Amino acid sequence: MSEDNINKFITALKNLNIKDWSLTGEDPTNETEFLARFNKCIGVGENLNAIMSNDPSKFGVTWTQIKTEIDKL
Repeated sequence: MSEDNINKFITALKNLNIKDWSLTGEDPTNETEFLARFNKCIGVGENLNAIMSNDPSKFGVTWTQIKTEIDKL
């Protein structure tokens, strides 16, 4: 993914008010990659460690919403 596309991905998430997330590997370019790489912080554990989830129902956003926002940029 080019640097411009990476910036668009991050900007899209910011525009959609998605916070406290992480990615494993390269930024996704499609839904399959998004679902495989995206994680959302859903809480804080006893040791103040982030509790991360790879459950799409907890993301607060879908790939379709992100792609729509990227296409606007």
